[in-house]
Amino acid sequence: MPKTTPLQHVKKLFGSKDQLVARVAELLPSAFAGESAEDFKKRLKYVANSKLLRLVEIGEQAKKLGGVQAIVDKIAELKGQAKDKDFKAALAKFSVPSLVDLHQSLTRKSKKTEKPVEAKKTEKKAAKKA
Repeated sequence: MPKTTPLQHVKKLFGSKDQLVARVAELLPSAFAGESAEDFKKRLKYVANSKLLRLVEIGEQAKKLGGVQAIVDKIAELKGQAKDKDFKAALAKFSVPSLVDLHQSLTRKSKKTEKPVEAKKTEKKAAKKA
């Protein structure tokens, strides 16, 4: 089966590029902090379909995680700086895609470090029983 193009994905999922642009503007309101929503939408009309599809995916992930502030709090917690207000303020200036990517990488990293610790604990318990 042939691979579908980004344009085919847009037409299948959203109907038109205008509806896709509206969805991106809805999911990423913090992206146009210095400009009006209309200007942001005009600018998005010239962006590639594949990038818009990725932005929708990232916006949905951010929404699922609880929004920008919740992601900032989770990143600070994963970094061990949950009480550092300056660190959180600096993180809040990041773009939504950067925050989502950073959160994903820190989550993966924390899962990798937890597994060896748990394996060592079970090995110690097994050694004590023997």
